[in-house]
Amino acid sequence: MKSNDNILACYLRVSDEDFDLKQNVLKDESTSISAQRRLIHSYIESKPELRQMNIREFLDDGYSGTNFERPAIQEIFQLVSEGRIGGIIVKDMSRFGRNYIETGCYIEQVFPLIGIRFIAINDSFDSSEYIGNTPGLEMAFKNVIYDYYSKDLSSKVKSIKKIQQKRGDFVAAKPPYGYIISRGGDGRHCDRHKLEVDPESAEVVKDIFRLTLSGWKPVKIAQWLNELLIPTPAQRLHKLYGFQCGGFTEYQLRSQFWKPGQVTKILQDETMTGATVNNRVQVKGVGSRKFKRQKTEYHVIVRDTHEAIIDRDTFLQAADIIRNRKTVRTDNRQKNENLFYQKIYCGHCGCRLKHEVHTRHSRIDAIYYCPHARPSGGGTCSLHSIKDELLKEQVLRPLQVQVQLILDKQMPLPKSDKEKLQSRLRAISRLLEQNKGKVPRLYEEFRTGNISREQFVKQKDAISSANNELDSERGEIEEKLYTIESAQKKTESESLLEITRLKTLTQNAVDLFVSKVVVNSPDSIEITWKSKDLFDEIYNRNA
Repeated sequence: MKSNDNILACYLRVSDEDFDLKQNVLKDESTSISAQRRLIHSYIESKPELRQMNIREFLDDGYSGTNFERPAIQEIFQLVSEGRIGGIIVKDMSRFGRNYIETGCYIEQVFPLIGIRFIAINDSFDSSEYIGNTPGLEMAFKNVIYDYYSKDLSSKVKSIKKIQQKRGDFVAAKPPYGYIISRGGDGRHCDRHKLEVDPESAEVVKDIFRLTLSGWKPVKIAQWLNELLIPTPAQRLHKLYGFQCGGFTEYQLRSQFWKPGQVTKILQDETMTGATVNNRVQVKGVGSRKFKRQKTEYHVIVRDTHEAIIDRDTFLQAADIIRNRKTVRTDNRQKNENLFYQKIYCGHCGCRLKHEVHTRHSRIDAIYYCPHARPSGGGTCSLHSIKDELLKEQVLRPLQVQVQLILDKQMPLPKSDKEKLQSRLRAISRLLEQNKGKVPRLYEEFRTGNISREQFVKQKDAISSANNELDSERGEIEEKLYTIESAQKKTESESLLEITRLKTLTQNAVDLFVSKVVVNSPDSIEITWKSKDLFDEIYNRNA
């Protein structure tokens, strides 16, 4: 039996960039997972020393190579840190990574340092042939080319998707509730850019609109759906397409229940009227897996692209009902601000508490409640609610005690070199920007014979070293500036005196001092102060 260590990691990757978006097929069959797998295993069979290793496969399907935020590659790095990886093998360098700086760092510095053999088959690269030497320039500049290619390709993919959006193609990753990806005319071949009605969930959508028009609120509808054990949108996606499409673990899917927000989302989705709605989210940058939601005015809507579940008149009536409820709720909320937005949590289940404002007998009351304690949330939590005014009192009292202690210590205001640090930070940013273009220019010098190979390698390493030092200095300066700015905001005597005189808690006080609030019961809360380090510093300096 082979050891769990000395692993030969066979890394396979395919991303959206490898697909022809117009034809919905791979541009090159050799990039398919099966082709990569055959090539790698064939190579291993030809090398006796590789056959003796503990061979394991790691797969990233649908992840860009422009960064290393990929599940399988992160698993490899974890095993590397545990000393269990003996080698890594890929079809070519672009499978491992397209960012030439990061990729080059691993191949030229990290892997040789810890004795990991790296093989890129189609690039004819095997690090065991470069022990004690610098890998060939061809490898370094293939990485540069891959980096530029990836950025150019990402830009082209974005342009093509815009064209698809304007003509009404569905380009999102998963279908909205009530629909499935079209199976095509023959019922077997998928047309990923078209939607068709999912009969099972479409009936639920019709019920949601019918109940809304009859006067039911989303909370009551969600409770009704939970009582009937209707599968949630994520559970339906799992049944249709498997875990990957829903993005949930098996445990998360089992514990899911309908929430009022899901009902409202369906009521506001124009897809139900037969329109394709695109550009709801936008990726933050090339290779990033982080997205930001787009405002409604930026959505790209093309009508009559697929079968409607709800007619447009019904949709507009429901929209008016939702809009009117929001107007009343917004008016009340303006008088009762949610001071602890995204800072307040349940001490029993860990869920973030919701803020609710309602009117009873002409009196407006505001509370924080745990969604899991309500029937629409499954009724699984014992914490029900805490009044807004009570919570403000429980936070304000200890805050004023802390602030008074600071004033009693009479700590002198810190004098900072803020402007000097900011000037240096701008200079570092300029230097880093200048260094970005130096390596390609060096390569051009080398290619035309103006400098030797040794000169190129030496200067490239010098640039890399300078960048590392600049990055390190930038981090130190940013940390100093953060400390100075925090201190300036939090230790000015006038601001602190205002806190001690407050009759009720304000948004400014919460923003400056409160990091997190955990509610165990109306009589028991835990507060995490943003300024804990500042308080400690004050006590230490004036002890």
